[in-house]
Amino acid sequence: MKRNDIKVKSLEHLKQLLDANGEDPLDCYILLNGGFSSSKTLSYDGDKTFFILNEIDDTEQELTEEELFDRNHTNIGYAIENGAFFVYNYE
Repeated sequence: MKRNDIKVKSLEHLKQLLDANGEDPLDCYILLNGGFSSSKTLSYDGDKTFFILNEIDDTEQELTEEELFDRNHTNIGYAIENGAFFVYNYE
C-alpha cells in the first residue's frame, strides 16, 4: 500500500467512496505481485453501472455490479475480495 491509500473492503464500501467523491471519479489501483500496480479511474452512475478507464491501455468499460466481480470482464472484484484494491489518497 502506498502513502495512506484506502483499501476498498467491499462493493458497498466502493460505492460509499464514489458517492463521497461527488461527481468526480476515483483514482484507484490494483496492487499486483512484486509491488506493481494497475491504475484505474472509476465513476458510478448511482444506479448499477460503473465506468472504468484502464490507464495502462486507455481502454474504457461500462460494467454492472455483477460484471465488476466477473473476471471475464475485469479483475477489480477479485482484487476487492483479496484486499488488493485501493483508492489513492492524495491528502
